[in-house]
Amino acid sequence: MNIRLALSPLALAIGGALTAVSIVPNVMAAEGVAVDETLQVIGHQYEGYAEHMPQSGTKTDVEWLDVPQAVSVVTKTEMQDRGAVRLVDALDGVAGVNNTLGEGSRDQFVIRGFDALNDMYRDGMRDDGTLQSYRSLANIERVEVVKGPAGALYGRGSAGGIINLVTKRANGDNFTHVNGSVGSNNLFVGQVDSSMAFSDKVSGRINVESRQSDSYVDHVDSNDFFIAPTIRVLPADGHTIDLDVEYAHQELVPYRGVPSKNGKPVDVSESTFYGGTNDYQESDSIRVGVNYEWLLNSEWAWTNRAAYNHIELEQKGTRQGTVTGDQVSQTVNNFGYDPRTTTTLQSELVWETDSNQMMIGADYNQINIDLTLASDKTLPSKDIYNPVAGPTPDPGFKPFRDNTTTTTGVYIQDVYTFGDLSVIGNVRYDSMELEQQKAGSAKENLDDNKVSYRGGLVYRINNDMSVYASLARSWQLPYSGIYINPKLAEFFHTDLKEIGAKAYLLDNALMLNAAIFQIDQEQPETNTDGDVVNKIEARHQGIELEARGQFTEQWDISVGYSYLDAENKETGKKPNDVSDHLFSLWSTYQLDDNWRLGGGVKYVGDRYAGNDEAVALGDYTTVDLMAAYTTGRHKVQANAYNVLNEKYILGATNGTSGTNQIGYGAPAEFMLSYGYQF
Repeated sequence: MNIRLALSPLALAIGGALTAVSIVPNVMAAEGVAVDETLQVIGHQYEGYAEHMPQSGTKTDVEWLDVPQAVSVVTKTEMQDRGAVRLVDALDGVAGVNNTLGEGSRDQFVIRGFDALNDMYRDGMRDDGTLQSYRSLANIERVEVVKGPAGALYGRGSAGGIINLVTKRANGDNFTHVNGSVGSNNLFVGQVDSSMAFSDKVSGRINVESRQSDSYVDHVDSNDFFIAPTIRVLPADGHTIDLDVEYAHQELVPYRGVPSKNGKPVDVSESTFYGGTNDYQESDSIRVGVNYEWLLNSEWAWTNRAAYNHIELEQKGTRQGTVTGDQVSQTVNNFGYDPRTTTTLQSELVWETDSNQMMIGADYNQINIDLTLASDKTLPSKDIYNPVAGPTPDPGFKPFRDNTTTTTGVYIQDVYTFGDLSVIGNVRYDSMELEQQKAGSAKENLDDNKVSYRGGLVYRINNDMSVYASLARSWQLPYSGIYINPKLAEFFHTDLKEIGAKAYLLDNALMLNAAIFQIDQEQPETNTDGDVVNKIEARHQGIELEARGQFTEQWDISVGYSYLDAENKETGKKPNDVSDHLFSLWSTYQLDDNWRLGGGVKYVGDRYAGNDEAVALGDYTTVDLMAAYTTGRHKVQANAYNVLNEKYILGATNGTSGTNQIGYGAPAEFMLSYGYQF
């Protein structure tokens, strides 16, 4: 078939280099039932939806039941069942998490009602390299989400939580997986995941992905390429070194959505495009990382990490402005990174005994942004009901400002257990320095030192059930530290109060989590002298219920519900694009050795665009279905999305401009995939 032919040259090249001995020689020779079972395990093994030891909640191997905070995990199997290709496809089933428009050019999630754009991590370290892009899942083993402020572990940010991407590693296995997908709007995805043990001490793995697609929106398309080789070296007993490289190239047309009138989005076809036909975003990102783990003895472990990101990006985007009558004004806003770089160093020492685990850590993070910016505000208005698409002026890319954000942190965590009670304490000290140089202006500076903390109690009711309570504080930099505004010269802080319960059922196959939380954020406003003149206070409180895992060996389930009461305490208004109710259910059933069927439903409650509830976005419900057939080394899977063809609003760009940049979600779409393991 065409998919296989398109992948063959890449698969042969990589497979020949890394997995020449990976084919099991006796598979094709045997016949009978036992052989069929062996083929299925080798070819496509399902690992379930439960992950008992997510490390993002403590950055150590503390069991999930003993973490005094809600932590959710999307496993590789769930991502495969959903047909997820980008990160935005993977998080639909996480309670308290919703995606939004992201200016039609990037991942952007809301956790417990707070924007999490700058709260993305990769293997425990801040991930800024692909901040302005859609992240690929090609080399992602699982996605872990920590709910609530997590600054005591991760430093600045994390008002609603953090998202940590756990990458695939070389582990000495020998295999090559190839997969090809075609779908609606001329979608094509080709993927290779190849692993090989070069010796007892050295193994390698490489993930490659090519993705191209048009869109349900006229004139909007994308073209991505991603490659991520990794090598693991075991120089001596107790020593493990992982070397990683990721390169991503992405081309897309930003989708800025539609304007609004009389408090509602303009009712036009989902395919309607208001931008310029020559709009574009192009980015090249490279990340180099090293992870060195040294098990000194049975009690001590020392882990050191370093990563460097370099991204160059240009975006020309035509945006909607103010609606007057049936006309909407427009501007062209160009910006770019020339480049944006991130350097991160981290060292963590863990000491563990029968009743106590202590971690002492330090990290350094520096982000440097050479920002180019230009705009053209002389565009003619467009008819909001019948916009005529055409090219718009290109003002180019002019040097605008250079921003450097440097944070240095030291932190300690201690988990002490006596009997059925565990006490966890985290304290972190951060020194944060911001420097800004605008073209033609004097240099500006902002710096401060802050202490974050978390304290928690966990009581084990029995081996399979616990209850917990926690308090935490995190600090946020205005504009996430990428811009200095003299009238925001004080850092924000966020406080968490949370109680919850966790349980394993059905011999640990099913994980249940219930949480009740309250998050208070204070955003001081200052005058140009740095004196506080006002404070914006927000309170987000609610409940979360989640279940992940298996009812039986054949039946997997992921279900989550959250209720959120989020408001500005002075006005009582909801924040931008935050819903009160979120519900998701996804389930698959393995009928026999060959057939796997599944589907899900997602409900998003009422939301508003803008921070003053100016535009009602409404609620929506989508339904997805999947079916997979596996035989031996072959797998065919079909995914159908929004099968009821619900017309809905995906989300709105944040800020006042978001009231006229509101994105429709995709109508009914499908994807057909074929996979093979060598």
